[in-house]
Amino acid sequence: MTENRNLTAEEWAEFARVFEKAGVYSPDSVRRFVDTRLSKIYDVFLLNGKLVLKKSDRDKEKFERYFAGHDFSVPPIVSSFQIGDDCWVTMPYIDGTDARDCSPKDAGRVGRELAKIQSYYLGTGTNPDGCKSYFGRKVLRFWEKSRKYFPGYSDIFEAIEARFFSAPRTLIHDDFLPINALLDGENAWLIDWTYADILPYFLDLGRFAFVGYEDGKLYISADSAKAFLEAYYEEMRRNPRFTVDKQEFSRDVAISAFCQYSMFVYFKDEEKVSESEDYRMLGEILGYLGKASKA
Repeated sequence: MTENRNLTAEEWAEFARVFEKAGVYSPDSVRRFVDTRLSKIYDVFLLNGKLVLKKSDRDKEKFERYFAGHDFSVPPIVSSFQIGDDCWVTMPYIDGTDARDCSPKDAGRVGRELAKIQSYYLGTGTNPDGCKSYFGRKVLRFWEKSRKYFPGYSDIFEAIEARFFSAPRTLIHDDFLPINALLDGENAWLIDWTYADILPYFLDLGRFAFVGYEDGKLYISADSAKAFLEAYYEEMRRNPRFTVDKQEFSRDVAISAFCQYSMFVYFKDEEKVSESEDYRMLGEILGYLGKASKA
């Protein structure tokens, strides 16, 4: 899980200028965030047990553009400063855990909070050029490789592409893993909106509900994924501009999952692709979409 630990002497020396700029002058007042499950060390620090200090070129920009002045469950930017080419921001510390292994109840909270943001921005700016650019950069190259592995689904690939451009657009997170939802016992906080943009609404759904560890285990259970999606849909349907019916929503969720697993398959060793869990999942998703298209 994501934890914070004491700094080493080398880390204090490396970031001392940054900490001083943030008004902290003692290593005893700083802890560094690490992910023990994924063996990652982040350039993210806890200052005096109250503020999170993070290196980011975009968090301040995205917060001011999309979240300032709104009552969304997104931690505000408290301050920002520049050190060389790097921008650093501070924000309030959320004392909780991320949403990996979350209960269905907490997953539902995450779904509702995401939907509140996306309902507000639903249909705000069609952004056709941005959508086309995103599709070319982040989707098409993965799909082309998947077509080679699943040649019998050419019509499904065409339907997926068409839906990508016809689906309602809203603000998406674009890295909405359970790691980026924090639970403090009462609330769900959605963090790290670095890549936020106006794109097809469904893109965040599969990443939260159906992505897992390297050993193939999913970050959240099937019951929690179901609760997340049901709460999201229920909240979105409160907006009369969201006219996606339940059947179409299920297909959109599958397309979102397809976007994730086609990327995972893309990076597999070609000689071992067919033996991988990602390949099996991608085949199941395509099979579901094939049946759904005939329903």
